[in-house]
This record gives sequence, C-alpha cells and structure tokens, in this order.
Amino acid sequence: MLTSLDWQLQKRIRVLIASSDATLAERLWAFLEQGGDTRPIGTASSGRECLDVLKNQAPDILLIADGLSGEDVLDICREAIHVHPRIAPVILAQSARYRDPDYLHLALDTGVCDIIHVEPPYADLRFQQVIDSVIQAYNLIQERISGMGGGIGRIVTLFSLKGGVGKTTLAANLAALLAGADERRRVILADFNWRFGSLDASVGHVAQQSILDLIPVLDAISRTDLESIAPSLGNDLRLLPAPLDAERTEFIRDLLERDLLEDDRATLIDDLLVCLREGRTPELGRDGAGYLEQVLKKEKVKQILAVLARHALQSLRRNYHYIVVDTGCQVDDITMTTLEMADLTLLVCTPDVPGIRATRAAMTLLSDLGINRENIAYVLNRVARNAEIRVSDVQSLFNGYELLGEIPADFSALQPFINTGALIVESGQDIPLTRALSQLAGRVAGRAPVARAA
Repeated sequence: MLTSLDWQLQKRIRVLIASSDATLAERLWAFLEQGGDTRPIGTASSGRECLDVLKNQAPDILLIADGLSGEDVLDICREAIHVHPRIAPVILAQSARYRDPDYLHLALDTGVCDIIHVEPPYADLRFQQVIDSVIQAYNLIQERISGMGGGIGRIVTLFSLKGGVGKTTLAANLAALLAGADERRRVILADFNWRFGSLDASVGHVAQQSILDLIPVLDAISRTDLESIAPSLGNDLRLLPAPLDAERTEFIRDLLERDLLEDDRATLIDDLLVCLREGRTPELGRDGAGYLEQVLKKEKVKQILAVLARHALQSLRRNYHYIVVDTGCQVDDITMTTLEMADLTLLVCTPDVPGIRATRAAMTLLSDLGINRENIAYVLNRVARNAEIRVSDVQSLFNGYELLGEIPADFSALQPFINTGALIVESGQDIPLTRALSQLAGRVAGRAPVARAA
C-alpha cells in the first residue's frame, strides 16, 4: 500500500505510456509529470516497442491506448504480465470498447486493473482521472503482493531429463502440502506431461476432461473455465489433467510421432529449401502438395498447443497462489513453455550417475534458455544412508545451485499410496519421508513466496 512515508522517501510510481497517438501520449506525459506521486519513464508506439521497454525498465504501471495500429491490446497486456508479473496495466479505451461489456470482461480477466474512457482530441481527459486510476492500479498490485489481496501466483515446475526419478509423486505431495499450509491458499496441480501424464492416477482421480477442453476459450481462459475441467481434490487443491488416454492416442499419432522421411519426401524438402533461398517459386506435384499440407497442418496444431500452454499458465498465475507443474522428461514446446514461465524450477535428481548426468544436462539447458540460476534449485530423491554417492558428493558437483530437499528412499512406506492413488503426506504418518516432504514444501514456499491468501 502507498503511505505518506512512501512519498517522503520519493518512491514515485513509474509509468510506461504506450500509444500510437502522439497527442494522447503527450497529454498523459504532462499529467504524470505534474503528479507528485507519478513519474513517466518512457513511451512506446507499438506493442513490440512496449514489451522491449518493459523488459529493460520494469515499470509499475502500463498506460496503454486501445488504438495501437493493427495490434490487439489485450494480447499485449497478457504478454506484459507474463514478462513482468507485478505490472499493473491500465487501458485507455474509446466509447465502442469502453461501453462493450464483453470487452470489459475480457480485459479484467486478462489482468487489466482499470479502463479509462478517452475520446480524441482528449480535451475531456482530466489530470485527476488519470492520476487516480494510476494510484488505484498501483495499490491493487501492492495489496496482492503485501498479502491483503489474492496474491500473484507462483509457478513451481518440477523437471528432469530422466524418467523414473519420482517427479510425479513429489509434485502431487508438494501441491497437497502447499495447499494444506493455509486454508485460504488456492493451489492447483497441473499435468503438463501431455504425452504420458498420469497425475490423475497419482491422486486417485478419474479425469473426464482435460486441458485440451480449454482450446475453445484459448484467448480468454477464466477461472470459471479452469475450474470447469479442474476437479477439486479438497483443501483448496485442484487438478488440471493432461490429455485423456483416448485423446492422447490421437494426439501422439497426429502431432508427436513423425514418419521417417522417405527418400522422395526428403528430396522434396531439399528442393523447397533451395527454391526459397534462391527466391524461386517451387513446383509441387500432387503428392508433394499433399505432403506439404500435412506437415503445415501439424505445425499449426503444435503452435496452437504451445499457445494453449502459455495462456493456461498465465490464467493459472492470476487465479491461484501456487501452480505446481509436473512435466515430462522430453523437451517439447509445452515443456519449454513451462520452464520459461516458472518462478521456480525444481530439478529432481536421484543420487546415481544417470540421474546426476540428466540433472547436469537440465541445468545446461536452462542456462541456454536464459533462465536465471536464482530461479533454479534441485531436490535429491531416494536418498539412502549407505549409498555409494553421498549428498555431499552431489552438492560439490552442483555448486551454485541450492539443494532444497533430501527425500529418503522408503519405497515400502510409499508403495501402498502409489497403488491406491493416495498421498502419503495426507496419511498422518510421522516418518522421515513425510517430514522430509514437509521440509521441502516449506523451503519451496520460502524460495517462491506468494501474498497471504485472501
């Protein structure tokens, strides 16, 4: 919240103006300079320029006009929130948009904090109206951060390049512990292993719908949409299932399994590439055109799924305090999206040579993606007292990365819960395994804190 002390310390609200109308931008700039609590830090005349400035300057408020030439302002706001989750977008809309209830609903669902009515030549746009809206939007975001509001969600992604390390079991129990730590905290367990995900079985749920059911509302996924397909597991914990088995069969066949290129098809692609490089129009026979159409359709569907993953995570971040994401061990567009958007990537490692090598490779991958090392940690799973590779050995290999937990190997205690789709952390057992899982949840909450639940 803003206080008089804030102003005494000259903590002025930093505002980025995005408008292709120079008159409007100049008027807004003048208002913000006059306001004792606000400071304009730059202007942008396009969506791309806006996002570039935002990445470098990290403003508190984005004042964006709904008249950017040929651009969807709501898409820009979504991307802005993704790039800088603590930003507060405020849209300046003309009458057609301002009086459209559907547009207002979409804007608020996107994360827009306020909408100001403007009309050229902007003579009716008042100083106090703009300043009040900016301060109100800033207060709204600060309330969420400080704990008086619903919070800005934190995405915790569990990842490993090696299968069979216990990642899914850890994800399910971690989500349950995060939800149980505060009865007002909303947590969702999201299965982003869209090829072979089985989180529903891990929590004893038979899914009837999946994340693919969000495709019809891809551009505006609301909390209602999410909860219509994400069943409650109790304690304010929900499950967002991966594609169902029937869906997955078609999904894998049509999208993920590519036929090996026959010689003639490989030659066709080579010829197309040569034509494109030389600026010539390619000549396609009937078979060649059919094959090219098939490839392009698959690429289009893959693109839709990548957008679905991003938009779903953006909506989850707006509506839940913690989003615990389980991923597959393959590196595809869906996995890449979850890694790029994660507030904390938790690498799951087992204390053996294959597990260590896979974790080291994952660290290299995350570095290549430009993900800050501060947003990466690891957990050692199935630690045995008399193991040949000790915890200290692993720590020396992963110098610079924080070890958040050591989960003891206790398959005899865990197996009954795996087989029945129950969670051991909800059993009430006080054993080293459950204590280690509780410690892990506490450390995750410390590394990726959210506002106190409303």
